[in-house]
Amino acid sequence: MNNLEPGSILHDRYRIIEPLGKGGMGNVYLGLDISLNKKVAIKENFNLSEDSAMQFLQEAHLLAELHHPNLPRVTDYFLTSSFQYLVMDYLSGDDLQKLLEREGRQPVAMVLLWADQLADALEYMHSRKPPVTHRDIKPANIKLRDDGSVSLVDFGIAKAAESSQLTAAGAMGYTPGFAPPEQTGGGRTGPHSDQYAFSATLYTMLTGSRPVESIKRVLSGEMVVPARELNPAIPENVSDALLQAMSITPAGRFKSVKGFIHAIRDPTFRLDEPQMKERRETRPALFLLTLVIIGALILTVLSISALFLYRLAAFVPASVSTQTGTELAQAQQGFTAAPENTLEGGNVVSTVFAASQTPVPVPTRSLISEGRWLAYSSNQADGKTFQIWLMRLGLDKDGNPEPVSTRQLTTGGGNKTHPTWSPDGDFLLYSAPAESGLEKDGLDIWRIPIFGGSAINLTRRKGDDMFASWSPDGMQISFTNNGRDDGIRQLFTMNPDGSDQIRISTAYEESQGIWSTDKQLLLYVITARGNDYFYQRYSTSNYQTPQPYDVAEVFGRLGRVSDPAFSPDGLLLAYTRSKGQDRRIGVADFAARGASFSLITTGGKDYDPAWSSDGKWIAFTSERDGTPRIYIMTSAGLVQTGVSPLTASGTFPSWQP
Repeated sequence: MNNLEPGSILHDRYRIIEPLGKGGMGNVYLGLDISLNKKVAIKENFNLSEDSAMQFLQEAHLLAELHHPNLPRVTDYFLTSSFQYLVMDYLSGDDLQKLLEREGRQPVAMVLLWADQLADALEYMHSRKPPVTHRDIKPANIKLRDDGSVSLVDFGIAKAAESSQLTAAGAMGYTPGFAPPEQTGGGRTGPHSDQYAFSATLYTMLTGSRPVESIKRVLSGEMVVPARELNPAIPENVSDALLQAMSITPAGRFKSVKGFIHAIRDPTFRLDEPQMKERRETRPALFLLTLVIIGALILTVLSISALFLYRLAAFVPASVSTQTGTELAQAQQGFTAAPENTLEGGNVVSTVFAASQTPVPVPTRSLISEGRWLAYSSNQADGKTFQIWLMRLGLDKDGNPEPVSTRQLTTGGGNKTHPTWSPDGDFLLYSAPAESGLEKDGLDIWRIPIFGGSAINLTRRKGDDMFASWSPDGMQISFTNNGRDDGIRQLFTMNPDGSDQIRISTAYEESQGIWSTDKQLLLYVITARGNDYFYQRYSTSNYQTPQPYDVAEVFGRLGRVSDPAFSPDGLLLAYTRSKGQDRRIGVADFAARGASFSLITTGGKDYDPAWSSDGKWIAFTSERDGTPRIYIMTSAGLVQTGVSPLTASGTFPSWQP
């Protein structure tokens, strides 16, 4: 085996830094691309036998044609006199297997966030022509990046559907507990096989235990323990979806990974008696499948022996038909809306009507966030003054978000911004000029009922009052004021009627306070030495004692942050990460305190995230179209869609609880 020394130069371009690990084919090194001054991973194959070299080259070809944010990127491939080398992007984080061994099972919300990212990558692979299947999905082959996102790695036994070559390593290159029966038996594999391994991987991350090996299920009838029985925090629909995706027969699984992930995100998805269903599905074919697997295993052993002794190539048919995605039907839910504002064909109709108008039922598409209103600030009425608007959103026939109805809530002069909801969804707070309308009198916090009634000024303080946040029990409101002589922003609390206004900040600049879902703490942004990072105050000290959110680094590992927003269950924290002019939406595991996060937008012009009431969607402001607009996306950053008018500015989204 070759051992490249640190500091040595490979291929006149790559300086070896250190070995990262060893495999059956050779070493993997951390290197520096001297030309680009960038760290890379260099994978080596010292075994240039015909089948080993072909497998290594196949991996290079497959990866070179894949371009997806959750897949590794190949940047170079070359031969020396004795070895093959593959150069890829370097991913510095741990793999999920190491994370599992260190921390045990992972939070449900975080695993589902990873699931969305991996499903998107698998759908991309499976939609290629011909489809590409990984064939070895497991926690050890999923890397956790520095930004908190995940990447599927190690394509050593991956294949394209048109390929008919099966090497010795490929024949046995599966991991017990994650491989489906057709793979352990040497049968045909395809996207349905990846779906099984993907489900087994999610099962392991959610429960801390591997599912029973598929061959045991076939030979002895042993069944997979539903994930919910091992971890009661797992929703029933997720547990059932995992079982279906791990069906013994490919026909019993979802038609595609897309269908699987839809079931995971659909709280109404259920299996009828899932364990009995599995028995009924497998009993007619159990005897035949057992014979096939036993025969295939014997044949595989004999084939590998022949390969070893006589260096003969083994060939088996491996073409599979392309699988098409499937969409799960979504239940129609009724809602009330004004007919004047119903949107047809996705075109926004900016008809204005008073807040006291009585809405009437309107037939519509499947609704997002159960038809709850999305509040935002926009000048779409006259192109000048920002008013508070309400929007309901639905899914079109292709499953893409679109506005269903709109409603203008406020009128009159002066810009109204930063809407935020009361916990019961009956009132909105927003920032607007004081009654005088003069800029010198600053902005105040106003409260307005959404079903009719007048707005009330709650604060009337010197300076600007902004970033109001209602506590989950409805008993307190936090807000930010900059009325000090030095202009430093400070945190205040008050009662819902504006009484008992108390400043809780002292020496530091603090703003954008939000309450945790259990009201145990107030999270906020502190500004110091040019950095914006999260701090928190606990109810046990009456919110008087500031403490760092991330105790591992002075300014936190999330970077420069703003616009914090808790998911409805309080497990995840959405926020804006700023780096120069670049602003992106991030999602962090709140309990990890900065150790686990993911940036889910990439354009550099996104900010102000807001969760839907069901936690499936995030609304945000984006300037990617040249002017600020309201966009929404799934909680994993998928299906990013603009929903406010292109002809107007829209900012500061806030979803009704």
